[in-house]
Amino acid sequence: METNKCLKLKASGKINLFLNVAKDGRSDGYHEIKSIMQSISLSDELTFKISGNPNINGNGSLNGISITCDNVDIPIDEENLVHKAAILLIDNFDLRGKYNIDINIEKHIPVCSGLAGGSTNAAATLVALSELLDLDIDHESLVCLAGKVGSDVPFCISGGTVLTEGRGEKLQALPDLPFFWVILAANGKKFHSRDIYEKFDLIGKEKKSIHKELVNNLSNKNYKGFFGNLSNDLEDVAVKVDDGIINIKEKALKLGADAVQMTGSGPTVFAICEDLITAKKVFEGLESSSIKTYLSHTTPECINFI
Repeated sequence: METNKCLKLKASGKINLFLNVAKDGRSDGYHEIKSIMQSISLSDELTFKISGNPNINGNGSLNGISITCDNVDIPIDEENLVHKAAILLIDNFDLRGKYNIDINIEKHIPVCSGLAGGSTNAAATLVALSELLDLDIDHESLVCLAGKVGSDVPFCISGGTVLTEGRGEKLQALPDLPFFWVILAANGKKFHSRDIYEKFDLIGKEKKSIHKELVNNLSNKNYKGFFGNLSNDLEDVAVKVDDGIINIKEKALKLGADAVQMTGSGPTVFAICEDLITAKKVFEGLESSSIKTYLSHTTPECINFI
């Protein structure tokens, strides 16, 4: 079986416009959440190459999968969600040992920052390999596979504006937000989701979810009401680890942002701006020697072919 194919994709990150977390609700170690997620334009670029002669394997990989990356903080072995996604897909279709798969990741999304960089890379892997291997997987089945890789991966398959429930695998598409500028501010610290969720179990407070009110705001295009009620249950926990999150939020509001919040398990803070002039003011005003800023915007999808 001889074949050589190549495919490039952009994999966008996400922000949590709303995140409600419950304690002790599951037996599998995960948490029940209700979250409104939004895909953004900040993205990684992934290149996939497959060859159909598994006997010619210059990458030293026992299973035919080789991962390279320009960021030394990214694992390139079985710990990477990209590897997990690739193995899941080829095993699901009994294709292990039939192809060499080379994957290069060009990182732009900061690592361990609450932006789902690893999850969106995994989603891109499922989409790319499905295309390259002519597997003809329908969207629903792809989302189901994504849920076996990680909690945020199903959303990253879909993108746009989505209400996610369960541990993140239950998706309800919402009316897409119109174009808004999204400024991201990251201080370089890396938060592992598991650590923040464990801290939430210890000192966090459960709150009544207001997702229905927010969904109604979106449906009625009441964006002022929507952005006025954003919340993230993990933020109160994260600021115990990094109080710089509060300083970034306060400064962004003073600079004119319409709404600010920490995304995911942090520590990245996002600021929403309606116009480019304000967005540039927030972008430039937040950037410093210790804070890296990114000028991004809302998008209707996470995965795009290049």
